[in-house]
Order: sequence, then C-alpha cells, then structure tokens
Amino acid sequence: MIRYLAACLAVLFGSTEALASQVTIATWNLGWHMDQATVQNWIGECSKNYVENPTTGKFKPSQEAGFKPGWDTDVFKIEGWDVSRFPVCSVYFAGGTVRVNLKAYGKRQQQIANFISRSVPADIIAFQEVSSEQSVREVLPNGGSDYDFCPVTGYKVQRLVIAWRKTLGEKVSCAIEDALSLPANPDDKRPCPGLALTLKIDGKLLRIMNVHLKSSCVSPFDGGNLEGTGKDCMILQQQVDPLESWVERAAADETKIVLLGDFNRNLWHELRDQRPVRTDGSGTSSPRPAGALSRSLIEEVADGQPAAANLKILDEHCQIGEAGQALCAQAETRDLTPAETQLLASDNYLGCRNPVGLDHILIGPGINSDGPAEHLSIGNLGSNKAGTPNGKDQVLAISDHCPMIARLNF
Repeated sequence: MIRYLAACLAVLFGSTEALASQVTIATWNLGWHMDQATVQNWIGECSKNYVENPTTGKFKPSQEAGFKPGWDTDVFKIEGWDVSRFPVCSVYFAGGTVRVNLKAYGKRQQQIANFISRSVPADIIAFQEVSSEQSVREVLPNGGSDYDFCPVTGYKVQRLVIAWRKTLGEKVSCAIEDALSLPANPDDKRPCPGLALTLKIDGKLLRIMNVHLKSSCVSPFDGGNLEGTGKDCMILQQQVDPLESWVERAAADETKIVLLGDFNRNLWHELRDQRPVRTDGSGTSSPRPAGALSRSLIEEVADGQPAAANLKILDEHCQIGEAGQALCAQAETRDLTPAETQLLASDNYLGCRNPVGLDHILIGPGINSDGPAEHLSIGNLGSNKAGTPNGKDQVLAISDHCPMIARLNF
C-alpha cells in the first residue's frame, strides 16, 4: 500500500525524489559467534589434551591423560591451530574458562534468535565476530529465509556479515574491503577487513560499510593514544587512511552512505579531546603529510572534504532507567570508573560486558535519523555460568556487546 501511494504521488507531482525512504539499521558484535558445525569441531579441538615441547615452547595433541586441555592452553602456541577455522578456547569465562558443551551452545543460539525476533526490529543488521553466513542464518527468524546476505569469507574466524530483509531492496554489490586488513603487515598484525554493501531501495542507492577495527586502543582519556607507540594503537593508526579512502570513494557519486560497526574506539572522547587532530598541527581537509600522525579517527575520516563524504556520528541513548541513561551520557564525556562500567554492564542495566563506547553508527549527507541510536539492553543474557560437571546447567552469554539500532530516512 505504501509503495502504491508513492506511485500515485509520483504521478501527481512528477517525481519521487522528495519521498523519503525509511530504513531501520542495527549493528551487533556477537562475540566469537559460530555455526553449529564449527562449534562441534571447536569443542573437539579444545577438549583434546596437549603437551608442551620444552625446546620450542609449542604444544601438540597428546593421547595421554593428565596433560593440559585445550581449554586452558594459549591456542596460538598450539602447533597447526588454524585461526581461520577456530577461535581461542577461552571465549567464555566464569571464574575460569568455561568448557563449552554443545547443548549449552544450542541454547545460546536460541536465545539470540529470540532476542533478535523480539527486540531488534531492523531491516538491516551488520554483524561482527561471526564465523560465517551460516552462523548468522542460524540465529535469524525462520533460519534466515527472509533475508539476503553479504558475508566476509576467508581471513580469520572473527568475520563480518550484513543481513537485510529481502523485501527491502536489491543488492547492487557486496565487497570485502581488504585494505582495512592492512595486507602489507605480517599475519599477527593484520586486523579485520571491512565489508561494503550497496543496496537499491525505492530506486535509490544506499552504501553501507560494516567495520570491526583494531581493539585495545579505545580512548585518549584512558591512555589509548592513537598517535602512541603501543602496538594496538599503531595498527589502528594504519586503518585511518584506508577507512577515509573508502568513505570518499563511496560518496564520490553522492550516493548516501552509512558507516557502522565495532570501532573499538570511543569516538565521542576523540571529539572532546582538545589537542590538535594531527601531530604536526596541519588541517584535516588536506592530505596528511608524511610522518604526521592522527590523534582522532573520526575527525580525520569525517573531515568535511569532500562535502558528500561529511559523516556525522549519531547521538546515542540507552534504553534503561534514569541512572543508567545518565551514566551513558557521561560516558561520552569522560572515562567511566570500573565500578560505573560494571554497573552499566549489570543485568538491570545494559547487561553486556562492553556496554558503551565501542559501537557507533555514522551517517552521510542526505540521511536523517528518527531520534538517537539506541543501545539495547540484553539484561541477564550477558552472563556466563560454568555449571555442574555434567554441564546441564551451563549458561553462555549471547554476547559481550549490546546491539545498537537506528531509524534512518534518506
């Protein structure tokens, strides 16, 4: 009916350009999420016993009892561990690594599916830290039959997938942005690539970039100086230029763009940092001189040049009580204390271990938002429980992040 009315208005007024399309979009890091087949193999590998070679310091599987199980082993020291197939064994922690059983993982998947169906009414969902398209299908309503997908394949197991309702629009392109993975770096210093999707909705193009940037360089207020010499900040610094390059290319034909995901960076703190954006003091609208470093990812990427690429970060709101809302607002201006973060992460507030400051939604010119982006509470679904030895009462958190959702008009 809506599209019929739009057609009638087009006949009356000669154009549909003035008619806004509405899209609800969400981003959610699902925390090392895997499909059932991968989980079964992962549990098998983590349940093996491993013995250390004292000469090399590496571990290899052992058939003898009494050696160290994979659950308690640094998998990066296990000979032949394939990070393109399996995550670390210590994904879930409750006073020690939870030795995951398949039944508990299946329950976790069902809880995610129920939560999405009940609380994430999005047309488009950008997922981070998922093993595959299949892992996303398994937690969407009706097995994902109502969705189309744009996935990252290859790379490490923490991958990206964008899912959208088939009725929304048609896919024009789905591209892995390899430059964001820093291919010139050695493997241990390569972060995730980006994932870019272009959709045609009501005859108009919308370009979406889903990112999962380098972790552990969160804020200039807690020592996470982007221009610093810490290895994580140095890697994130390298991602600034390829991210800005995508934004400028994506907007070159004035197509509307959305940049969202897990930035692993508190962009609000960058905006409130009073220091010059660049270490040499030069303006961000010109190319960065050789040797100059950026202190602010958002001010470098969203520098207003060209005008069609001038992104803005959506205001963020927490769907919780007044005290929690106040803490969420304060988190944009200062570094929260551990006690404050723990309160926000508790069951009665947002429920996820990383409640605010990492996930963001940015929009380009020509897109407006119906209100702020909302951090959705997952309540008591963000906790782990090792359970009794038989594991029947084991509980696995659905994620250490909360989903974020926004309603856009373009």
